[in-house]
Amino acid sequence: MFKGSLQRKILIVVVFLVFLMVFLMLSLFIYTDYKRVFQNAEEKGLQTTKILSQMDSIQRAMAEGNTDELKPLVDYYMTQSEAAFIVIKDREGTVLAHPSSEEVGEIHPIRDETKALVFGGNYNVMSDDIIGSAVVAISPIYVDRQIVGIARVGYLVKDLQNTVIDRTKKLALFSLSIFVIGILLSIWLARQIRKDTFGMEPQEIANFYMERHAVLASISEGLIATDGEGKIKIINTAARKILNITSDYKGKPIQSIFPTLQDSDLIDISNKPLSFEITINQKTLIMTIVPLQKIATSGTVITFKDKTEMNELVNTLFEVTKYSDDLRAQTHEYMNKLYVISALLQLHKYNEAVKMIQEEIDITQHTNTFILENIKDPNVQAILFGKIGKASENKIIFNIDENSSIAELPSFIGTGLLTIIIGNLIDNAFDQVIDQPNGEVNFFALDIGEDIIFEVSDNGKGILPDVADKIFTQGFSTKGKADHGYGLSNVKSAIQNLGGDIQWSSNESGTIFTVFIPKTERVER
Repeated sequence: MFKGSLQRKILIVVVFLVFLMVFLMLSLFIYTDYKRVFQNAEEKGLQTTKILSQMDSIQRAMAEGNTDELKPLVDYYMTQSEAAFIVIKDREGTVLAHPSSEEVGEIHPIRDETKALVFGGNYNVMSDDIIGSAVVAISPIYVDRQIVGIARVGYLVKDLQNTVIDRTKKLALFSLSIFVIGILLSIWLARQIRKDTFGMEPQEIANFYMERHAVLASISEGLIATDGEGKIKIINTAARKILNITSDYKGKPIQSIFPTLQDSDLIDISNKPLSFEITINQKTLIMTIVPLQKIATSGTVITFKDKTEMNELVNTLFEVTKYSDDLRAQTHEYMNKLYVISALLQLHKYNEAVKMIQEEIDITQHTNTFILENIKDPNVQAILFGKIGKASENKIIFNIDENSSIAELPSFIGTGLLTIIIGNLIDNAFDQVIDQPNGEVNFFALDIGEDIIFEVSDNGKGILPDVADKIFTQGFSTKGKADHGYGLSNVKSAIQNLGGDIQWSSNESGTIFTVFIPKTERVER
Protein backbone atom coordinates (compact mmCIF):
# COMPACT_ATOMS: atom_id res chain seq x y z
CA MET A 1 0.00 0.00 0.00
CA PHE A 2 2.73 2.43 1.03
CA LYS A 3 6.31 2.29 -0.08
CA GLY A 4 9.13 3.00 2.29
CA SER A 5 10.34 1.90 5.67
CA LEU A 6 8.21 0.51 8.48
CA GLN A 7 8.68 3.73 10.45
CA ARG A 8 7.33 5.79 7.55
CA LYS A 9 4.35 3.47 7.02
CA ILE A 10 3.42 3.59 10.70
CA LEU A 11 3.75 7.39 10.71
CA ILE A 12 1.54 7.78 7.65
CA VAL A 13 -1.14 5.40 8.92
CA VAL A 14 -1.27 6.85 12.44
CA VAL A 15 -1.29 10.46 11.21
CA PHE A 16 -4.06 9.65 8.75
CA LEU A 17 -6.11 7.93 11.45
CA VAL A 18 -5.63 10.81 13.89
CA PHE A 19 -6.56 13.34 11.20
CA LEU A 20 -9.62 11.33 10.19
CA MET A 21 -10.73 10.98 13.80
CA VAL A 22 -10.26 14.70 14.51
CA PHE A 23 -12.03 15.66 11.28
CA LEU A 24 -15.01 13.39 11.97
CA MET A 25 -15.32 14.56 15.57
CA LEU A 26 -15.11 18.22 14.51
CA SER A 27 -17.74 17.71 11.79
CA LEU A 28 -20.03 15.91 14.21
CA PHE A 29 -19.61 18.69 16.76
CA ILE A 30 -20.42 21.42 14.23
CA TYR A 31 -23.51 19.58 13.03
CA THR A 32 -24.87 18.81 16.50
CA ASP A 33 -23.94 22.24 17.92
CA TYR A 34 -25.62 24.00 14.98
CA LYS A 35 -28.85 22.11 15.59
CA ARG A 36 -28.63 22.61 19.34
CA VAL A 37 -28.07 26.42 19.05
CA PHE A 38 -31.07 26.87 16.76
CA GLN A 39 -33.20 24.58 18.91
CA ASN A 40 -32.24 26.54 22.04
CA ALA A 41 -33.12 29.79 20.25
CA GLU A 42 -36.54 28.43 19.37
CA GLU A 43 -37.20 27.19 22.92
CA LYS A 44 -35.95 30.37 24.55
CA GLY A 45 -37.97 32.50 22.12
CA LEU A 46 -41.19 30.63 22.85
CA GLN A 47 -40.58 30.80 26.57
CA THR A 48 -40.06 34.57 26.36
CA THR A 49 -43.14 35.22 24.21
CA LYS A 50 -45.30 33.18 26.56
CA ILE A 51 -44.03 35.16 29.54
CA LEU A 52 -44.72 38.46 27.74
CA SER A 53 -48.18 37.41 26.62
CA GLN A 54 -49.21 36.55 30.19
CA MET A 55 -47.84 39.64 31.96
CA ASP A 56 -50.54 41.86 33.47
CA SER A 57 -48.59 45.02 32.76
CA ILE A 58 -48.38 44.23 29.05
CA GLN A 59 -52.04 43.20 28.89
CA ARG A 60 -53.00 46.49 30.64
CA ALA A 61 -50.79 48.54 28.33
CA MET A 62 -52.34 46.79 25.33
CA ALA A 63 -55.84 47.49 26.61
CA GLU A 64 -55.06 51.18 27.28
CA GLY A 65 -52.90 51.60 24.12
CA ASN A 66 -50.03 52.93 26.30
CA THR A 67 -46.93 52.18 24.21
CA ASP A 68 -44.63 54.08 26.56
CA GLU A 69 -45.16 51.48 29.26
CA LEU A 70 -44.27 48.62 26.87
CA LYS A 71 -40.81 49.87 25.88
CA PRO A 72 -38.98 49.36 29.24
CA LEU A 73 -40.50 45.89 29.59
CA VAL A 74 -39.47 44.94 26.09
CA ASP A 75 -35.96 46.28 26.57
CA TYR A 76 -35.57 44.38 29.82
CA TYR A 77 -36.65 41.03 28.37
CA MET A 78 -34.53 41.57 25.29
CA THR A 79 -31.52 41.80 27.60
CA GLN A 80 -32.58 38.85 29.73
CA SER A 81 -33.31 36.55 26.80
CA GLU A 82 -30.42 37.80 24.67
CA ALA A 83 -32.87 38.17 21.81
CA ALA A 84 -32.09 40.30 18.75
CA PHE A 85 -35.51 41.90 18.89
CA ILE A 86 -38.95 41.81 20.56
CA VAL A 87 -41.95 43.17 18.68
CA ILE A 88 -45.52 43.59 19.96
CA LYS A 89 -48.43 44.21 17.57
CA ASP A 90 -52.15 44.54 17.95
CA ARG A 91 -54.67 42.63 15.86
CA GLU A 92 -54.57 45.19 13.03
CA GLY A 93 -50.79 44.95 12.69
CA THR A 94 -49.97 48.22 14.42
CA VAL A 95 -46.53 48.06 16.00
CA LEU A 96 -46.76 48.86 19.71
CA ALA A 97 -43.15 47.94 20.64
CA HIS A 98 -40.09 47.66 18.37
CA PRO A 99 -36.27 47.83 18.75
CA SER A 100 -36.42 50.88 16.45
CA SER A 101 -38.55 53.69 17.86
CA GLU A 102 -39.30 54.88 14.31
CA GLU A 103 -41.29 51.70 13.67
CA VAL A 104 -43.63 52.24 16.64
CA GLY A 105 -47.07 53.18 15.38
CA GLU A 106 -46.44 51.78 11.91
CA ILE A 107 -48.78 49.21 10.53
CA HIS A 108 -47.19 45.98 9.29
CA PRO A 109 -49.26 43.56 7.28
CA ILE A 110 -50.27 40.36 9.00
CA ARG A 111 -48.34 37.49 7.44
CA ASP A 112 -47.02 34.73 9.68
CA GLU A 113 -49.00 35.85 12.73
CA THR A 114 -52.32 34.47 11.44
CA LYS A 115 -52.02 31.18 13.30
CA ALA A 116 -51.48 33.02 16.59
CA LEU A 117 -54.26 35.62 16.02
CA VAL A 118 -56.86 33.16 14.75
CA PHE A 119 -56.05 29.91 16.58
CA GLY A 120 -54.07 31.21 19.55
CA GLY A 121 -51.05 29.04 18.69
CA ASN A 122 -47.49 29.36 20.04
CA TYR A 123 -44.94 28.50 17.36
CA ASN A 124 -41.66 29.32 15.62
CA VAL A 125 -41.01 30.51 12.11
CA MET A 126 -38.08 31.65 10.00
CA SER A 127 -38.65 35.25 9.02
CA ASP A 128 -36.74 38.26 7.70
CA ASP A 129 -39.50 40.86 8.22
CA ILE A 130 -37.90 42.75 11.13
CA ILE A 131 -34.15 43.30 10.83
CA GLY A 132 -33.00 40.31 8.79
CA SER A 133 -33.24 36.55 8.67
CA ALA A 134 -34.09 35.29 12.12
CA VAL A 135 -35.59 32.46 14.16
CA VAL A 136 -38.83 33.99 15.42
CA ALA A 137 -41.14 32.78 18.19
CA ILE A 138 -44.77 34.01 18.08
CA SER A 139 -47.38 33.89 20.87
CA PRO A 140 -50.86 35.56 21.17
CA ILE A 141 -51.60 38.19 23.86
CA TYR A 142 -54.93 37.80 25.67
CA VAL A 143 -57.03 40.44 27.42
CA ASP A 144 -60.21 39.17 29.05
CA ARG A 145 -59.75 35.92 27.12
CA GLN A 146 -59.69 37.82 23.88
CA ILE A 147 -56.67 37.88 21.56
CA VAL A 148 -55.71 41.53 21.26
CA GLY A 149 -52.27 41.15 19.73
CA ILE A 150 -49.13 39.10 19.34
CA ALA A 151 -45.57 39.06 20.73
CA ARG A 152 -42.60 38.23 18.46
CA VAL A 153 -39.19 37.33 19.85
CA GLY A 154 -36.42 36.84 17.30
CA TYR A 155 -32.81 35.62 17.15
CA LEU A 156 -30.81 36.58 14.07
CA VAL A 157 -29.48 33.63 12.08
CA LYS A 158 -26.11 35.31 11.59
CA ASP A 159 -25.72 35.70 15.37
CA LEU A 160 -26.51 32.06 15.92
CA GLN A 161 -24.06 31.06 13.20
CA ASN A 162 -21.37 33.27 14.72
CA THR A 163 -21.91 31.49 18.04
CA VAL A 164 -21.36 28.13 16.37
CA ILE A 165 -18.28 29.46 14.55
CA ASP A 166 -16.75 30.79 17.77
CA ARG A 167 -17.22 27.44 19.49
CA THR A 168 -15.85 25.63 16.44
CA LYS A 169 -12.71 27.77 16.47
CA LYS A 170 -12.04 26.88 20.09
CA LEU A 171 -12.62 23.18 19.40
CA ALA A 172 -10.45 23.40 16.27
CA LEU A 173 -7.55 24.74 18.32
CA PHE A 174 -8.02 21.92 20.82
CA SER A 175 -8.25 19.40 17.97
CA LEU A 176 -5.08 20.79 16.44
CA SER A 177 -3.23 20.20 19.69
CA ILE A 178 -4.56 16.62 19.75
CA PHE A 179 -3.45 16.20 16.13
CA VAL A 180 0.06 17.41 16.97
CA ILE A 181 0.21 15.10 20.01
CA GLY A 182 -0.96 12.23 17.79
CA ILE A 183 1.85 12.92 15.31
CA LEU A 184 4.44 13.02 18.09
CA LEU A 185 3.10 9.82 19.60
CA SER A 186 3.11 8.12 16.19
CA ILE A 187 6.75 9.10 15.70
CA TRP A 188 7.58 7.73 19.15
CA LEU A 189 5.62 4.53 18.45
CA ALA A 190 7.37 4.02 15.10
CA ARG A 191 10.76 4.43 16.73
CA GLN A 192 9.86 2.04 19.57
CA ILE A 193 8.66 -0.60 17.12
CA ARG A 194 11.81 -0.18 15.07
CA LYS A 195 13.87 -0.51 18.25
CA ASP A 196 11.97 -3.64 19.33
CA THR A 197 12.48 -5.20 15.88
CA PHE A 198 16.21 -4.36 15.95
CA GLY A 199 15.78 -2.00 13.02
CA MET A 200 14.51 -4.72 10.69
CA GLU A 201 11.82 -4.14 8.10
CA PRO A 202 8.77 -6.48 7.83
CA GLN A 203 10.24 -8.36 4.86
CA GLU A 204 13.49 -8.80 6.74
CA ILE A 205 11.56 -10.09 9.77
CA ALA A 206 9.66 -12.55 7.54
CA ASN A 207 12.91 -13.75 5.96
CA PHE A 208 14.48 -14.04 9.40
CA TYR A 209 11.54 -16.13 10.63
CA MET A 210 11.73 -18.49 7.64
CA GLU A 211 15.50 -18.79 7.99
CA ARG A 212 15.16 -19.50 11.71
CA HIS A 213 12.54 -22.16 11.01
CA ALA A 214 14.81 -23.78 8.42
CA VAL A 215 17.81 -23.66 10.76
CA LEU A 216 15.87 -25.16 13.68
CA ALA A 217 14.56 -27.93 11.44
CA SER A 218 18.07 -28.73 10.18
CA ILE A 219 19.70 -28.96 13.63
CA SER A 220 20.25 -32.58 14.63
CA GLU A 221 20.43 -31.68 18.32
CA GLY A 222 17.30 -31.18 20.38
CA LEU A 223 16.63 -27.49 21.07
CA ILE A 224 14.06 -25.91 23.41
CA ALA A 225 13.84 -22.19 24.19
CA THR A 226 12.02 -20.88 27.27
CA ASP A 227 10.98 -17.43 28.45
CA GLY A 228 11.85 -15.81 31.77
CA GLU A 229 9.10 -17.82 33.52
CA GLY A 230 10.39 -21.16 32.29
CA LYS A 231 7.59 -21.64 29.73
CA ILE A 232 8.38 -23.25 26.40
CA LYS A 233 8.53 -20.89 23.42
CA ILE A 234 10.34 -22.96 20.78
CA ILE A 235 10.83 -26.69 20.35
CA ASN A 236 12.48 -28.02 17.20
CA THR A 237 11.89 -31.22 15.21
CA ALA A 238 14.95 -33.00 16.57
CA ALA A 239 13.79 -32.40 20.17
CA ARG A 240 10.37 -33.90 19.39
CA LYS A 241 12.03 -36.92 17.80
CA ILE A 242 14.53 -37.50 20.61
CA LEU A 243 11.87 -37.10 23.32
CA ASN A 244 9.23 -38.94 21.25
CA ILE A 245 6.57 -36.26 21.76
CA THR A 246 3.80 -35.31 19.36
CA SER A 247 1.59 -32.84 21.28
CA ASP A 248 2.14 -29.10 21.34
CA TYR A 249 4.07 -28.03 24.45
CA LYS A 250 4.35 -24.33 23.61
CA GLY A 251 3.35 -22.16 26.55
CA LYS A 252 3.70 -25.02 29.04
CA PRO A 253 6.34 -25.16 31.82
CA ILE A 254 9.62 -26.85 30.91
CA GLN A 255 8.95 -29.32 33.74
CA SER A 256 6.14 -30.82 31.63
CA ILE A 257 8.93 -32.34 29.49
CA PHE A 258 11.76 -32.54 32.03
CA PRO A 259 10.09 -33.19 35.42
CA THR A 260 13.40 -33.36 37.28
CA LEU A 261 14.65 -30.04 35.91
CA GLN A 262 14.69 -27.39 38.64
CA ASP A 263 14.01 -23.68 38.19
CA SER A 264 17.43 -23.00 39.68
CA ASP A 265 18.96 -24.78 36.69
CA LEU A 266 17.30 -22.23 34.39
CA ILE A 267 18.45 -19.19 36.35
CA ASP A 268 22.23 -19.14 36.55
CA ILE A 269 23.42 -15.94 38.16
CA SER A 270 26.82 -16.34 36.51
CA ASN A 271 25.19 -16.24 33.06
CA LYS A 272 27.38 -19.17 32.01
CA PRO A 273 26.27 -22.31 30.13
CA LEU A 274 25.41 -25.23 32.40
CA SER A 275 25.99 -28.81 31.19
CA PHE A 276 24.92 -32.04 32.85
CA GLU A 277 23.32 -35.43 32.16
CA ILE A 278 19.63 -36.15 32.62
CA THR A 279 17.58 -39.32 32.12
CA ILE A 280 14.21 -39.09 30.34
CA ASN A 281 12.15 -42.04 29.08
CA GLN A 282 15.07 -44.43 29.68
CA LYS A 283 17.32 -42.22 27.58
CA THR A 284 20.40 -40.48 28.92
CA LEU A 285 20.66 -36.98 27.50
CA ILE A 286 23.62 -34.62 27.63
CA MET A 287 21.98 -31.26 28.28
CA THR A 288 23.38 -27.75 27.98
CA ILE A 289 21.46 -24.70 29.30
CA VAL A 290 22.47 -21.26 28.02
CA PRO A 291 20.93 -18.22 29.79
CA LEU A 292 19.70 -15.25 27.74
CA GLN A 293 19.74 -12.53 30.43
CA LYS A 294 22.25 -10.51 28.45
CA ILE A 295 20.02 -10.47 25.38
CA ALA A 296 16.85 -8.43 24.74
CA THR A 297 14.51 -10.87 26.45
CA SER A 298 15.29 -13.12 29.39
CA GLY A 299 14.99 -16.86 29.15
CA THR A 300 17.09 -19.89 28.32
CA VAL A 301 18.10 -22.04 25.36
CA ILE A 302 18.30 -25.75 26.16
CA THR A 303 20.17 -28.07 23.80
CA PHE A 304 20.55 -31.80 24.32
CA LYS A 305 21.87 -34.92 22.61
CA ASP A 306 21.07 -38.58 23.04
CA LYS A 307 24.10 -39.98 24.83
CA THR A 308 23.23 -43.48 23.60
CA GLU A 309 23.50 -42.40 19.98
CA MET A 310 26.75 -40.58 20.74
CA ASN A 311 28.18 -43.68 22.38
CA GLU A 312 27.15 -45.81 19.42
CA LEU A 313 28.82 -43.39 17.05
CA VAL A 314 32.00 -43.31 19.12
CA ASN A 315 31.99 -47.08 19.41
CA THR A 316 31.49 -47.50 15.69
CA LEU A 317 34.36 -45.14 14.94
CA PHE A 318 36.51 -47.00 17.46
CA GLU A 319 35.72 -50.36 15.88
CA VAL A 320 36.34 -49.04 12.37
CA THR A 321 39.73 -47.84 13.61
CA LYS A 322 40.45 -51.28 15.01
CA TYR A 323 39.35 -52.83 11.73
CA SER A 324 41.74 -50.54 9.91
CA ASP A 325 44.50 -51.55 12.32
CA ASP A 326 43.78 -55.21 11.58
CA LEU A 327 44.15 -54.62 7.86
CA ARG A 328 47.35 -52.70 8.51
CA ALA A 329 48.64 -55.62 10.57
CA GLN A 330 47.80 -58.01 7.76
CA THR A 331 49.68 -55.83 5.30
CA HIS A 332 52.64 -55.66 7.68
CA GLU A 333 52.70 -59.44 8.03
CA TYR A 334 52.75 -59.93 4.28
CA MET A 335 55.51 -57.37 3.96
CA ASN A 336 57.60 -59.32 6.48
CA LYS A 337 57.12 -62.50 4.47
CA LEU A 338 58.02 -60.69 1.26
CA TYR A 339 61.22 -59.46 2.90
CA VAL A 340 62.10 -63.05 3.84
CA ILE A 341 61.38 -64.29 0.32
CA SER A 342 63.42 -61.45 -1.15
CA ALA A 343 66.35 -62.32 1.13
CA LEU A 344 66.20 -66.00 0.16
CA LEU A 345 66.24 -65.09 -3.51
CA GLN A 346 69.21 -62.78 -3.02
CA LEU A 347 71.08 -65.62 -1.26
CA HIS A 348 70.26 -67.89 -4.22
CA LYS A 349 68.27 -70.21 -1.99
CA TYR A 350 65.61 -70.69 -4.57
CA ASN A 351 64.27 -73.96 -3.28
CA GLU A 352 63.66 -72.51 0.17
CA ALA A 353 61.99 -69.44 -1.35
CA VAL A 354 59.75 -71.56 -3.56
CA LYS A 355 58.87 -73.79 -0.61
CA MET A 356 57.92 -70.79 1.55
CA ILE A 357 55.83 -69.30 -1.23
CA GLN A 358 54.10 -72.62 -1.83
CA GLU A 359 53.34 -73.06 1.87
CA GLU A 360 51.92 -69.55 2.08
CA ILE A 361 49.84 -70.13 -1.03
CA ASP A 362 48.47 -73.40 0.34
CA ILE A 363 47.56 -71.86 3.69
CA THR A 364 46.11 -68.70 2.21
CA GLN A 365 44.26 -70.49 -0.58
CA HIS A 366 42.76 -73.00 1.81
CA THR A 367 41.68 -70.33 4.28
CA ASN A 368 40.38 -67.95 1.61
CA THR A 369 38.53 -70.71 -0.22
CA PHE A 370 36.88 -71.90 3.00
CA ILE A 371 35.83 -68.40 4.05
CA LEU A 372 34.51 -67.45 0.62
CA GLU A 373 32.58 -70.72 0.23
CA ASN A 374 31.13 -71.05 3.73
CA ILE A 375 30.96 -67.46 5.01
CA LYS A 376 28.76 -65.73 2.43
CA ASP A 377 28.39 -62.39 4.18
CA PRO A 378 31.02 -59.94 2.84
CA ASN A 379 31.20 -57.97 6.10
CA VAL A 380 32.02 -61.06 8.14
CA GLN A 381 34.53 -62.11 5.46
CA ALA A 382 36.32 -58.76 5.69
CA ILE A 383 36.49 -58.92 9.48
CA LEU A 384 37.89 -62.47 9.44
CA PHE A 385 40.51 -61.63 6.81
CA GLY A 386 41.67 -58.72 8.94
CA LYS A 387 41.86 -60.83 12.09
CA ILE A 388 43.83 -63.54 10.28
CA GLY A 389 46.52 -61.00 9.48
CA LYS A 390 46.57 -59.69 13.05
CA ALA A 391 46.82 -63.21 14.46
CA SER A 392 49.69 -64.04 12.12
CA GLU A 393 51.58 -60.90 13.13
CA ASN A 394 51.16 -61.73 16.83
CA LYS A 395 52.03 -65.43 16.37
CA ILE A 396 48.55 -66.53 17.41
CA ILE A 397 46.83 -69.55 15.94
CA PHE A 398 43.49 -68.37 14.60
CA ASN A 399 41.19 -71.20 13.52
CA ILE A 400 37.88 -70.92 11.72
CA ASP A 401 35.75 -73.95 12.51
CA GLU A 402 35.20 -76.08 9.39
CA ASN A 403 31.57 -76.57 10.41
CA SER A 404 30.95 -72.82 10.13
CA SER A 405 28.36 -71.76 7.58
CA ILE A 406 26.33 -68.56 7.24
CA ALA A 407 24.49 -66.93 4.37
CA GLU A 408 24.44 -63.23 3.72
CA LEU A 409 23.09 -61.53 6.83
CA PRO A 410 19.91 -59.38 6.98
CA SER A 411 20.38 -55.71 6.11
CA PHE A 412 19.49 -54.50 9.63
CA ILE A 413 22.70 -56.11 10.93
CA GLY A 414 25.06 -53.45 9.65
CA THR A 415 28.83 -53.40 9.26
CA GLY A 416 29.29 -51.30 12.39
CA LEU A 417 27.38 -53.72 14.62
CA LEU A 418 29.19 -56.75 13.20
CA THR A 419 32.55 -55.07 13.69
CA ILE A 420 31.67 -54.29 17.30
CA ILE A 421 30.43 -57.79 18.10
CA ILE A 422 32.81 -60.11 16.21
CA GLY A 423 35.82 -57.77 16.27
CA ASN A 424 35.74 -57.18 20.03
CA LEU A 425 35.21 -60.83 20.90
CA ILE A 426 38.14 -61.94 18.72
CA ASP A 427 40.37 -59.09 19.98
CA ASN A 428 39.58 -60.00 23.59
CA ALA A 429 40.47 -63.61 22.83
CA PHE A 430 43.75 -62.48 21.22
CA ASP A 431 44.55 -60.46 24.35
CA GLN A 432 43.99 -63.54 26.52
CA VAL A 433 46.48 -65.73 24.60
CA ILE A 434 48.99 -63.22 23.21
CA ASP A 435 51.51 -63.92 25.99
CA GLN A 436 51.19 -67.71 25.69
CA PRO A 437 53.58 -69.78 23.54
CA ASN A 438 50.77 -71.77 21.91
CA GLY A 439 47.98 -69.21 21.98
CA GLU A 440 44.96 -70.37 20.04
CA VAL A 441 41.64 -68.69 19.19
CA ASN A 442 38.72 -70.43 17.46
CA PHE A 443 35.82 -68.86 15.60
CA PHE A 444 32.54 -70.54 14.74
CA ALA A 445 29.48 -69.16 12.90
CA LEU A 446 26.14 -70.76 12.03
CA ASP A 447 22.75 -69.50 10.83
CA ILE A 448 20.61 -72.63 10.94
CA GLY A 449 17.25 -71.99 12.60
CA GLU A 450 15.81 -68.66 13.71
CA ASP A 451 19.07 -67.26 15.14
CA ILE A 452 22.51 -66.41 13.84
CA ILE A 453 25.18 -67.86 16.13
CA PHE A 454 28.74 -66.60 16.58
CA GLU A 455 31.13 -68.33 18.97
CA VAL A 456 34.65 -67.25 19.93
CA SER A 457 36.81 -69.39 22.22
CA ASP A 458 40.42 -69.22 23.42
CA ASN A 459 42.85 -71.33 25.46
CA GLY A 460 43.82 -68.50 27.78
CA LYS A 461 43.86 -68.48 31.56
CA GLY A 462 40.12 -67.69 31.81
CA ILE A 463 38.25 -65.00 33.68
CA LEU A 464 38.76 -64.78 37.43
CA PRO A 465 35.60 -65.43 39.49
CA ASP A 466 35.92 -62.17 41.45
CA VAL A 467 35.55 -60.07 38.28
CA ALA A 468 33.08 -62.28 36.44
CA ASP A 469 30.11 -60.03 37.21
CA LYS A 470 31.96 -56.91 35.98
CA ILE A 471 33.15 -57.91 32.51
CA PHE A 472 30.21 -56.17 30.73
CA THR A 473 30.51 -53.00 32.83
CA GLN A 474 31.55 -49.99 30.80
CA GLY A 475 35.04 -48.82 31.72
CA PHE A 476 36.03 -52.01 33.56
CA SER A 477 39.25 -53.64 32.37
CA THR A 478 41.73 -56.15 33.75
CA LYS A 479 44.50 -54.47 31.77
CA GLY A 480 44.57 -51.31 33.89
CA LYS A 481 44.74 -48.96 30.87
CA ALA A 482 42.63 -45.80 30.44
CA ASP A 483 41.59 -46.63 26.88
CA HIS A 484 40.33 -50.14 27.71
CA GLY A 485 37.18 -51.44 29.35
CA TYR A 486 34.68 -50.67 26.57
CA GLY A 487 34.90 -53.71 24.29
CA LEU A 488 32.58 -56.20 26.00
CA SER A 489 30.27 -53.39 27.12
CA ASN A 490 29.89 -52.30 23.50
CA VAL A 491 29.36 -55.91 22.42
CA LYS A 492 26.51 -56.43 24.87
CA SER A 493 24.91 -53.09 23.93
CA ALA A 494 25.08 -53.92 20.21
CA ILE A 495 23.60 -57.38 20.76
CA GLN A 496 20.75 -55.98 22.85
CA ASN A 497 19.99 -53.41 20.14
CA LEU A 498 19.58 -56.32 17.73
CA GLY A 499 17.32 -58.16 20.19
CA GLY A 500 19.89 -60.89 20.77
CA ASP A 501 21.69 -62.46 23.71
CA ILE A 502 25.25 -63.32 24.75
CA GLN A 503 26.35 -66.26 26.91
CA TRP A 504 29.79 -67.16 28.21
CA SER A 505 31.69 -69.65 30.24
CA SER A 506 35.25 -69.65 31.53
CA ASN A 507 37.70 -71.83 33.40
CA GLU A 508 41.45 -72.36 33.67
CA SER A 509 41.48 -73.88 30.18
CA GLY A 510 40.02 -70.85 28.44
CA THR A 511 36.88 -68.81 27.77
CA ILE A 512 33.97 -69.22 25.36
CA PHE A 513 31.58 -66.43 24.26
CA THR A 514 28.45 -67.37 22.32
CA VAL A 515 26.24 -64.78 20.62
CA PHE A 516 22.64 -65.36 19.46
CA ILE A 517 21.12 -62.78 17.07
CA PRO A 518 17.55 -63.15 15.71
CA LYS A 519 17.17 -63.15 11.94
CA THR A 520 14.12 -60.86 12.17
CA GLU A 521 14.50 -57.22 13.11
CA ARG A 522 13.19 -56.16 16.52
CA VAL A 523 10.28 -53.69 16.29
CA GLU A 524 10.31 -50.81 18.81
CA ARG A 525 7.03 -50.20 20.66
